[in-house]
Amino acid sequence: MHIQLYCVYIYTVKEKTNIEFKNSLGPWFGRTMKVIDEKIEEILSENHIDLSKMQFIILKNIEEKDGIYQNELALFSKRNKSTLTRMINTLIKKGYISRYPSKKDKRKNHIYLTPSGKKIIHKATPHFHLIALLVEKNLTKEEIEMTKNIFKKIQTNITGSVVGPMI
Repeated sequence: MHIQLYCVYIYTVKEKTNIEFKNSLGPWFGRTMKVIDEKIEEILSENHIDLSKMQFIILKNIEEKDGIYQNELALFSKRNKSTLTRMINTLIKKGYISRYPSKKDKRKNHIYLTPSGKKIIHKATPHFHLIALLVEKNLTKEEIEMTKNIFKKIQTNITGSVVGPMI
């Protein structure tokens, strides 16, 4: 079995080695995400919304499960604990969330939205909907579904499973 898989791997690698990275999908994904991220920053800045894309995603996850454990939030956001802690500290300083130790387990922290956090989500959400519309502009429903399926295949190729969106 291992020899058979190894042979398939060698055959596949040899077949694909003629592809230059610059002509592969990788740079297209990277550049496309960069363009989308720049547009998000532009739209949020123009509308005086003091959030990054990742901060918005974190707030949306907290909104869906107010009181979420900080460790659970790290799993959803695919951020390591120290990076997430810095982001949470920033959101606390902005007044968008609060953090309280668990009464059951003092090592765990619950994260809650504040009224200001709810307000900023309400203000930012229509702009993220606009960005989603821009991304899907001129694409048919079939093309959108096909693209999602391609992304799922690529995720499976890389990780062995489908990760899915963070929101």
